[in-house]
Amino acid sequence: MSQSSPFLSHEQLLEVFNLTHTATAVHIGETAIIQTANDAMLRIWGKDRSVIGKSLEDALPELKGQPFIDMFRKVWLEGLVISGKDTAADIIIDGKLQTFYFDFEYRAIKDDQGKTICILHTAIDVSERVLRREAVERALEKEEALQREQTLNEELAATVEELASTNEELVATNEELHETQETLHVLNNELELRVVERFNQLSESEKRFKTMAEGTDIFIAVGDESGKAIYFNKPWVKLTGRSMKDLLDFGWADLIHPEDRDRYVNIYLSALAEKKPFAGEFRILTKKGDYRWLLASGPPRFHADGSFAGYISSCIDITERKLIEIERLNLNKLIEASSEFIGIAELDMSIQYLNPAALKKLGWLNISNRTILDCVFPEDRLLAEQIIPGILKNNTFRQEIRFWNEKTGKPFWIEWNGFAIRNEETDEVIAIATVSPDITERKLYQEELQGINMEMAAANEELATTNEELAQTHDDLIQYTNRLSDSEEKLRQAIETGRMGTWSINPKTLEVTMSGFVKELLGLPLDQPAEMDMIMKAVNPDYHDMLFSALDNAIKNHLPSDTEYPINNLIDGEEKWVRATGRVFLDQHGNATEYSGLFIDITEQKLDELRKNDFIGMVSHELKTPLTAINGFVQVLQRKAKKDEDNYSVIALDKAHNQIRKMTTMINGFLNVSRLESGKLLIEKTNFNLDELLKETIEETYVSQSSHQIILNPTCEVNINADRNKIGNVISNLISNGLKYSDNGTRIEVTCKLYDTEVEIQIKDEGIGIKPGDIDKLFERYYRVQGNHTISGFGIGLYLSAEIIERHGGRIWAESEEGKGSVFHFTLPLS
Repeated sequence: MSQSSPFLSHEQLLEVFNLTHTATAVHIGETAIIQTANDAMLRIWGKDRSVIGKSLEDALPELKGQPFIDMFRKVWLEGLVISGKDTAADIIIDGKLQTFYFDFEYRAIKDDQGKTICILHTAIDVSERVLRREAVERALEKEEALQREQTLNEELAATVEELASTNEELVATNEELHETQETLHVLNNELELRVVERFNQLSESEKRFKTMAEGTDIFIAVGDESGKAIYFNKPWVKLTGRSMKDLLDFGWADLIHPEDRDRYVNIYLSALAEKKPFAGEFRILTKKGDYRWLLASGPPRFHADGSFAGYISSCIDITERKLIEIERLNLNKLIEASSEFIGIAELDMSIQYLNPAALKKLGWLNISNRTILDCVFPEDRLLAEQIIPGILKNNTFRQEIRFWNEKTGKPFWIEWNGFAIRNEETDEVIAIATVSPDITERKLYQEELQGINMEMAAANEELATTNEELAQTHDDLIQYTNRLSDSEEKLRQAIETGRMGTWSINPKTLEVTMSGFVKELLGLPLDQPAEMDMIMKAVNPDYHDMLFSALDNAIKNHLPSDTEYPINNLIDGEEKWVRATGRVFLDQHGNATEYSGLFIDITEQKLDELRKNDFIGMVSHELKTPLTAINGFVQVLQRKAKKDEDNYSVIALDKAHNQIRKMTTMINGFLNVSRLESGKLLIEKTNFNLDELLKETIEETYVSQSSHQIILNPTCEVNINADRNKIGNVISNLISNGLKYSDNGTRIEVTCKLYDTEVEIQIKDEGIGIKPGDIDKLFERYYRVQGNHTISGFGIGLYLSAEIIERHGGRIWAESEEGKGSVFHFTLPLS
């Protein structure tokens, strides 16, 4: 007895597809040839099945001139997804061109090689919803107008009644009215003068805007509520070579590079439809015939009554930045094409990158779970283990050593040039890099020479021993001389060009002594003693309390001080940043006799920090773009693997997705640090329910991490005014820390406690705990606890969390017992 197939035939699948309520069609090719369409889609088009096999333009000629055919072509060529909501489309139904509104999506369907094989087209007719909403809006407007009219009528009726009741009194006081009319005449004249003055002020305001717009290099344009341009400043004329009249009549969209035009126009039209801000990058053809990169942004304008007035857009030239990006890509290509052995490894010796030449020499397919020692020929690994730690002290090492090809088992010689990659802030080594040439041929030649010279070496052994002793002695003398010379030179440079000086304070009399450099920096007379009140005049007033507190703490508690603050030269007013370090010197009885130290000009360092923060922000932005694309590809592959029931690929892709998520979190952390230190980390407060945020964050954590139990204890229903996204990041970061530092299967407890003026959140884990000496440093930037259980990371999560909580006026701290777990607390004010 034959058993029927568990799968539907193609005819049955098409029949099921045809019965779906969602309007669906499948298209192929640039012209969007209709492969199939269900009845719901045919009803929307007002067509029968004779359109199957036709291009979209042939099937629905009325779509010509509308954006949909071009959208299909873009989806097919670029393999992307385009969707829209409440989108208007003009379609011929029953012989009449009518306007309908749709929620639609054009989705590219790809094969295993990533090639687009068809476009899935879905649509929902929302015309009734849109028209109903517009009707409600019109009804509300009409109702408001009627209410205003009724109010005016009531006021008018009351006025008429009052006039009627006082008519006799007005007649009796006609002369008084005459005088009042003369007064009103004077007031009317004054009112006319004020109206003229206000008109002139508005005209002057418009002139000032145009004056500023014409006096800047930024490209500024103004558009009305329909999107039509009504103003361009002179830089647009200079850039495009078009007259002001041509710009107003024809605009400049046709000058956009063909590869950028549709993308930018869609960004603008989407923003215009929703009356929201827009931003985008594109290339534009200049009057010189070359293309320049522009970054455009436009906030919406609104009238006083809240109605949409259009946009004021601004563009800046970012061509130089784009050229730098191209140079960076070329550098990456150069590394990939290099024949030398190039690689990067973590401090635990796990390999993070090898160029193709290195992989080929080693006979490897990838670097997964590989370490530096895997590269080294087994007989030379002991030597490698001795060399690598020296990089932490010396920054570099150079050693001729044998690596090997795992496929052939043969060793090859390289000149192993290793150098340390250091953290710019802490100067700590964070990775090891190498650029090493293959010297196998040279070593073979040297071995031949060594064989020839063995007899000579034996004959001269005694002489060589003596020479070695002399050479060693000579080398020792040279090294000692060089070190002494270097020390003297460094000291001289520190004094002459180190931009530093000395200061001293008598703890009893507070008499101040300063070097000439310090006096010059503060703008004090060189030939007169320094006085405390004059010194403090040069210091920014915001830092007075901090300095007096540091002075008092040092003298009373005998503790060292280290402060940074801005000063203004008393002569020329120039602002500089300085660092003052000091310590207290005691006599034999333990009494303070002198409080002295160094005074260092750190202005350039402060400027470097600002530049560094800008660089970190830029790099973080640039890293997020390819990472987002990779994440999208991984998600597509995950869906395909699940569909194909490829369990191995599902597991591998899940791990890849988790790594992408970790890297995204790390990049966001660096970006937030950059924003924080440059003052661009904004706190956007809204009212929200804290309990809902806690539940939402825990649910999101379970999606990516199910190895632990996360318990939400009975919480407090309370609404707070804070930045919801950033408080959510703090909660997520503290939970993630608990997951990282505790064993699988253990509990993470989240508790909320409500007090009179604040609310407290606790996150408790059962992990490895924290040493007492590390507790106070946990929230410092880039600080990471060291030990046998060190977990990968950059030490910015807790630092950012602390900054976010402090900017909300809250407190954050930790409690821990080593080996038994930790509890992290933070509070937020209720008002």
